[in-house]
Amino acid sequence: MHGKFTNHGTAAHSRGSRLGLAIGTAAMLTGSVFQPDFARAQAPSAAVTQNEMEFDIPAQGLNGALLAFSERAGLQLIYDVGLVGSLRSAVLNGRFTPQQGLNQLLANTGMTYRFTGTNTVTLARMEEDTRVLGPITVEGRYESAYGPVVGYAASRSASATKTDTPISETPVSVQVIPRDLIEDQGAQNLKDVYENVSGVYQAGNTLNAQTEVLPIIRGFESPLLYRNGMRSSLAGAVDLSNVERVEVLKGPASILYGALDPGGIVNYVTKRPKPVAEYVLQQEAGSYNHLRSTADATGPVTENGALMYRVNFGYTNSDSFRDEIELERVSLSPSLLWKPHPGTELLFETSYLREKQPYDTGVPIGFNNEKLVSDDTFFGDPDLKGRDIEDYATSYRLDHEFDDVFSVGHQFLVHFARADNESIRPRGVAGTAGAEVLRLRYQNEERKDDEYQVVTDVKAKFETGAVDHNVLVGVDLSYARTDFRRFRQNLANVAISNTPNVNFDPPANQVQQVRIASSKRGSLYVQDQVSLLDDGKLKLLMGGRFDALESKQKTDGVNAPEVTDTDFTGRVGALYQLHRNLSVFANYTESFNPQQAGTVDVAGTPLAPETGEQYEAGVKAEFFDGQLITTGSVYQIRKANVAVQDIALFNATGQTAFLPDVEQQSRGVEFDVTGQLTRNLSATAFYSYTDTEVLENPQVTANIGQRLGNVPLQKARMWLKYTFPEGSPLAGLSLSGGARYVSENTAQFDTDVKLGAYTVLDLGAQYTYKLLRFRLNVDNILDKEYFVRASDRGIVHPGEPLSVLGTVSVTF
Repeated sequence: MHGKFTNHGTAAHSRGSRLGLAIGTAAMLTGSVFQPDFARAQAPSAAVTQNEMEFDIPAQGLNGALLAFSERAGLQLIYDVGLVGSLRSAVLNGRFTPQQGLNQLLANTGMTYRFTGTNTVTLARMEEDTRVLGPITVEGRYESAYGPVVGYAASRSASATKTDTPISETPVSVQVIPRDLIEDQGAQNLKDVYENVSGVYQAGNTLNAQTEVLPIIRGFESPLLYRNGMRSSLAGAVDLSNVERVEVLKGPASILYGALDPGGIVNYVTKRPKPVAEYVLQQEAGSYNHLRSTADATGPVTENGALMYRVNFGYTNSDSFRDEIELERVSLSPSLLWKPHPGTELLFETSYLREKQPYDTGVPIGFNNEKLVSDDTFFGDPDLKGRDIEDYATSYRLDHEFDDVFSVGHQFLVHFARADNESIRPRGVAGTAGAEVLRLRYQNEERKDDEYQVVTDVKAKFETGAVDHNVLVGVDLSYARTDFRRFRQNLANVAISNTPNVNFDPPANQVQQVRIASSKRGSLYVQDQVSLLDDGKLKLLMGGRFDALESKQKTDGVNAPEVTDTDFTGRVGALYQLHRNLSVFANYTESFNPQQAGTVDVAGTPLAPETGEQYEAGVKAEFFDGQLITTGSVYQIRKANVAVQDIALFNATGQTAFLPDVEQQSRGVEFDVTGQLTRNLSATAFYSYTDTEVLENPQVTANIGQRLGNVPLQKARMWLKYTFPEGSPLAGLSLSGGARYVSENTAQFDTDVKLGAYTVLDLGAQYTYKLLRFRLNVDNILDKEYFVRASDRGIVHPGEPLSVLGTVSVTF
């Protein structure tokens, strides 16, 4: 939670929604609540003036009227919802100052108010103004795009605009998975988190130096992960102990983030220091000898609270349902936040992660897509070292407001990753039906990745007549270098069985192929968020970006053709508010992604840069005072100059080349809903229909019209959580559960490999008693057998069978 609220020195715990924040005064609330005991309505304006403004608020329940008033006037209101629940407001129509407007709304209600800050107002009954509420201190904000979310429904995000903007006012599709949902589901990896969003799937490939499974978004693989809006694109891993929220921006994001595929990005936001001391110790134990310990400590460093710290630690030691797969991971993430004066803050973050695990390529399946072996069968050599990854990241972020108009944000990130991998990798299935064999290869790899990125954003908020502007001008500079060394040796085929005989003694003198690659990027971008018409009902989003990129590659001392590309990408979107809680939106966006050096056709000619464009239209709606948020959209994405490897050439000659002039398309329908259905029932659910197609492939015309690999036509998920109300015999207990559905799928690089549809059921329970919290998660409770993804016939990944995870934590 991002804030401290005290009543006569007693700290309180909060729950809330986009326009309301709950404070439980008697005891800590557990789970999510529909209508809290206390609420704070937070408006988008940053300051309060005495200028008159137009109001049009009809007579209604006082709580709803206060929320509407707060949003219009730019005031934060703190009040006891229980005191106003049965009261009704007077009509407020015309031009008033904020003080006059409050006087009008509260007339004959028995309520009064006082300003407790430049834009903060405390409400109470007249006779209780000083006796009950006393001094109330507010530190920080209820919800920002960079902080925690209370419950499941996030109201703000910066991933789509690089500004702290309400999602309901953003004319693009962006979804946020908050920490509460991550913990309720017992998520272990980033893929467990982003699969709560429509149109997002696990990629089928297995990357030697990347333990996180990268996402496919709207039909196209996203080969980059983002950390606090900065590239974290090369070798490495992510530990969820330091993750506050995960955000998925759908569609081309080149306008803000540069060279990218058009499907979208996953951006994870790390935890920030808090001004109030808090310590959380947590222990997990579960199936397959799973043990995980985490610690989270935060609080002020100085007496005035201007300097704050946070340290997150995680240690995991776990086996797997897969034979020989043992994971050991340690992570440490300290950070400091300094707020020397209002409007200025400096955040320092660093993280270290070390992970060891055998390289797991799953199991093979038969020529008729039949299952050949049990899901736990391992086709590697356990005596090899497997995968060993070290990941370091250090960054700072400086934000400063010069005045009510101008502000600046400056970020710098250094990311180092070191990855070794010695393992056996399948090369495909051979033989005949009933006598299948697996072709194998020994690989010994060493990889070093260094990334540096600096981003500076200058922002200006101003008016031109009746039009409000929020202008962003940014500069993005980055440099990346990869040193990749590899030795490979083909092995004898092994018979496919539940007890494969894979035993290999690596040669002593290994001559490695050495590939050195580097890239430089420089970009300038401009964006304007415009509000116009009555009360800003029409929102326009316009922007453009110019990129200049250079990439080089040298393999065993031989230079590949250097790639130098420049391009301009644009974006325009519009959102119209039909009602206070209902909006329609549409956008057109472009993407640009130059090929890596060495991406050439059979004649050695470099391929043209990949480009993409999206058309999207949709609707956004909020219910129950913003506590339930829904987004529905339809879209079409076209991607040109796709780098598709010439597999026939490689199989015949071993030469690596790519097919030119390939064009692909993705069209779909998506629907997401998250938040509160009732006072005690939380929900998140989605449905997506993703129709992909190869539009052009001049060299392999038989592929035209085929669907893209590893993109199921339909996918859906629902997760519900019921929290028993305070005062009931089961207070402190919550029960949860859900279902995951994926329609028939194919392997990513061989669409002849079919994976069956599946539905998986999950259950959970949580109980909070004073400072202790106990949680139980049972995934795949029906022990369903299924394949979750595949690269080709030789690399198919089984889904995890029934598994149990128990967690106990203490917060003090």
